[in-house]
Amino acid sequence: MARSENRKKVAAKAASDDMLTAEQLGWRFALGTVLIVGSYAAWPLIPFVIAADLTPSVKAALSGLFGATPFLAKVVAIALMGRPAYQFLKRTVFKRFGAKVLDEKRLDAKRAAKQPEA
Repeated sequence: MARSENRKKVAAKAASDDMLTAEQLGWRFALGTVLIVGSYAAWPLIPFVIAADLTPSVKAALSGLFGATPFLAKVVAIALMGRPAYQFLKRTVFKRFGAKVLDEKRLDAKRAAKQPEA
């Protein structure tokens, strides 16, 4: 019984440990990040596929593949990186970009509260 309780404590500690750095996450984190960011390079290729002299079925297949590439790459990157690395990436991106969005929403809410209703 004591061993299972110890495992639960260790698992809880590992699950709550959010102080990971990019260096601790290693090459899998770097490769997953490159996959996520680089996959968006497929979207600008869609107009070239449409303009190409291909059969309509090939155009449709390639356009669909290029359109779905960012989503598919995210699935592969998350599987490659693992959950702790993906959580680190989300937290880092949110700190950088999410705070600005939240600040704008707060300002909009304050402005709306200050305006008298007509």
